[in-house]
Amino acid sequence: MSIVTPSNIRKNAFQITWLAIVCLAICSCEPGTKPVSYNQDIRPILNENCLACHGGIKQQGGFSLLFEEDVYQPTESGKPPIVPGNRNKSELYQRIVHHDAEYRMPQEAAPLTAEEIELIGAWIDQGANWETHWAFIRPEMPAIPETESDWGNNPIDAFILEKLADAALAPQPEADREILVRRLSLDLVGLPPSPQLVDEFLEDPSEGAYERLVDKLLTSPQYGERWAALWLDLARYADSNGYEKDHPRNIWRFRDWVIDAFNRDMPFDQFTIEQLAGDLVEHPSQEQLIATAFNRNTMTNTEGGTEDEEFRVAAVVDRVNTTFEVYPIVAGLLPGNSLQTPNHMLPPWSVWPCPALLWVDSA
Repeated sequence: MSIVTPSNIRKNAFQITWLAIVCLAICSCEPGTKPVSYNQDIRPILNENCLACHGGIKQQGGFSLLFEEDVYQPTESGKPPIVPGNRNKSELYQRIVHHDAEYRMPQEAAPLTAEEIELIGAWIDQGANWETHWAFIRPEMPAIPETESDWGNNPIDAFILEKLADAALAPQPEADREILVRRLSLDLVGLPPSPQLVDEFLEDPSEGAYERLVDKLLTSPQYGERWAALWLDLARYADSNGYEKDHPRNIWRFRDWVIDAFNRDMPFDQFTIEQLAGDLVEHPSQEQLIATAFNRNTMTNTEGGTEDEEFRVAAVVDRVNTTFEVYPIVAGLLPGNSLQTPNHMLPPWSVWPCPALLWVDSA
């Protein structure tokens, strides 16, 4: 029979504590524990609440969440922001749960929700595994969810059905054919269907009628007009010069080039090269030269007494801004703010080519 002493009590308490820690660690690694994805679960939270102050031009407290090598480095306080495997030793976690509003992050904003806080904590406890931006990850074919329902016409519908089930929702019945043709026409060409198109679809009960309707709308000239408008907005297309006089501008050939590119289903790499450097390809055609008007959509000030060099530089800056806004937006990297915005969130590149492009556009 052992003698109960203060020393034995402390020893037993120590052993029980470590046993509890080991049990918790084992539980957290059980196969049933849902892994937390940085890109899917954590990055959206940080982008929404943190990167404006910790990831672009601003890196308050010497802390940046933009690059993997930054998040594990000590900040100005000397404390490590993230300690993989231990949320309680991670300053990032401690600041988002701090009881004092002066120290809690994000400052001067609503606190993170309990769900967001737990996601970040679980991600750290699971090792704080970093993932590169999704735009740089080669897509892989996912496993198609298995469902007991016969609803759906293609594998994509299985994913939709799975999410509906997660939300305790059921699919709606298929819309009437009159509604389908109207929806499809408004979506693809931006116009209501003609009576003739509606009649043709309603009178065609054969298999593949819907697919043929899609093909017909995709080959319509109005398809290019509908979707080119989105690109022309990004390319700051206008039929006038802007500024005080706002004289008319003769640049409609670029507009028609973009419409034609969409109607011809031009590959995106060719679409990009011809707009940014169509004049530099070997033996450029007239159409490729017209495409470079993407770089000429800057505003032009014809007011008397202006400084030519000042507005030449303004035009160059606008070209670089537009290039870096439009193409990173397409790749999903930037929210679309100007590079001159003080709290702009930089894209995930460690080498920033903006100064070089300013020089190229000035040449």
